[in-house]
Amino acid sequence: MKATDVTLAERGQIVIPKEVRDELGLKPGAKLQIRVVDGRLVIEKKVALDLRRWLGRAVDDGLITNEALAELRGRPVPWRDGDAAA
Repeated sequence: MKATDVTLAERGQIVIPKEVRDELGLKPGAKLQIRVVDGRLVIEKKVALDLRRWLGRAVDDGLITNEALAELRGRPVPWRDGDAAA
């Protein structure tokens, strides 16, 4: 993705462009981590991993690696057999 200019608002807020939110799977309420590294502002998506959830699902539901990664990234997961409630 190419660099995108944003403007710092009066109260110190910035808007993350929709194309960036979509690419990273950011939804309202997503946790982000912000820090300064070598004079640069770095913002990263913060992901808390509960591996117990994945261990059981992988065996019981046949969850494959691509599905697990898609869910962790916050993107829609292609659940099989119409099981969207998991």
